[in-house]
Amino acid sequence: MKNKAAAHTLLLSIGVLLGAALAAGELPAYPVKGQVVNELHLFDNPEAVIFSLDGRYLFVANTAVHGNAKKPFGFTEGAGSISKLEVGPRGDARIVDLHFINHLTAPLGMAVLPVDTGLFTRGTIFAPVGSAPLSDAEGNPITDRKRLKTKIIAFNPDSGEIVGEINLSWGSYFARKTGGPVVLCNALAFDDEGNLYFTDTGFGADQFDPPIPYNGGTWKVPVSAIDELALGKNPKQEPQFVPNPGWPDGVEVSPQTGNVWVNTVGGSSLDPSNGGIWELTPADFAAGKPVAPRYRDLGKLDGLDFSARGTQFDTEIGFSPNFIVVVPPNGNPMELKLDPPVELSGPADVVVKGLEDGSLLLVVPELTALDPTPWNDDVTIIYLPAGFESAGR
Repeated sequence: MKNKAAAHTLLLSIGVLLGAALAAGELPAYPVKGQVVNELHLFDNPEAVIFSLDGRYLFVANTAVHGNAKKPFGFTEGAGSISKLEVGPRGDARIVDLHFINHLTAPLGMAVLPVDTGLFTRGTIFAPVGSAPLSDAEGNPITDRKRLKTKIIAFNPDSGEIVGEINLSWGSYFARKTGGPVVLCNALAFDDEGNLYFTDTGFGADQFDPPIPYNGGTWKVPVSAIDELALGKNPKQEPQFVPNPGWPDGVEVSPQTGNVWVNTVGGSSLDPSNGGIWELTPADFAAGKPVAPRYRDLGKLDGLDFSARGTQFDTEIGFSPNFIVVVPPNGNPMELKLDPPVELSGPADVVVKGLEDGSLLLVVPELTALDPTPWNDDVTIIYLPAGFESAGR
């Protein structure tokens, strides 16, 4: 085990009555511990992980933070990559290609397309790239607005070929809609129909000269618009946007209700929820207005995912040590204790995989922030035994 708690102060990605308890660094413990079965010290500031549609392969987004603690946090332009691994049912892992896709800027939270769109086939993986905060190789902040090239790429999980992209930056549909580009596309999610959701955290907008206006919130892109946007056309069915203060980060769709859940990094005057979790309905997207959080005062949250049975997992990066938050369906947030008690460094955009016996694998990428030594950062695999979910209901 490595003590990596000091990194949390440098990270992004990044119940209403529980605020007092969490302010003291405590949540009720989930009744079942997670079993740490593998720690892979192989990556370069991994921020996100996703399984292929068949569950066989795991993809890891290496964000390549510049690693200079004397300079501001920033993703090194062009230095990011995506790794490909094969993962077994007990968390055993084999590297297929550590540099499956190279020369990316800030690859972040990925998602798997569940349907065919015409241009993209079912199983294609979408990944946001190009987001702020941006740095050059020496760690100097990039202030030229023109170098912000936020977009979503789509890649073939078998070959790594990039088969299309959606522009989110200057000149894009999204910039025209809100008056400014997507600054930090932090995470993606699809619902069963293939509608695409993504968060714009908005963090890093002030590094540019002049600063870019803050447009933090969550976008819904109808499945019918995906191909049109990838072809550079204005979509007939327009995307919808729900603004959200506080650096919205993780996003995922509930398998039970189909509603969209979003969390915030918190820790700033922008976030009145002090780290909240929101549930967004189709009516909320149609209205396009801010809504109140379901839970608040949870600190600095980052990644978010659901099991197939509706258990929600969020990562918390604001306390030392960092931890995983478990929210049972219709329940309150609890802390997942680990066995052995591994200290996580910046747990970011997690993914959950269900196994045939009802157990789960929880995969946690650990963004180690300004660690000056790349390619030794962690992805931790946690086994949650059969009966784990029923214990929290």
